Amino acid sequence: MQDGNQNTYLVEVNDPKSADIVGKMMVWGMVCVGILAILIKLYGTVIGWYHASVAWLTEAGQYAASFWPF
Repeated sequence: MQDGNQNTYLVEVNDPKSADIVGKMMVWGMVCVGILAILIKLYGTVIGWYHASVAWLTEAGQYAASFWPF
């Protein structure tokens, strides 16, 4: 229940230029986060391939070295 003496004021600020700038900043932020996620995934894939290749080459070298008589 409101008192009859209490006044309520509503001030609306309409600044389309500011809203446009904030919208563009949000879009560019999401684009940057997406690019960063792709780079992280790509880095993980390349590192995984590198470790698998090094492990394979190490095992292949040990297998080839097992045939040497000395």
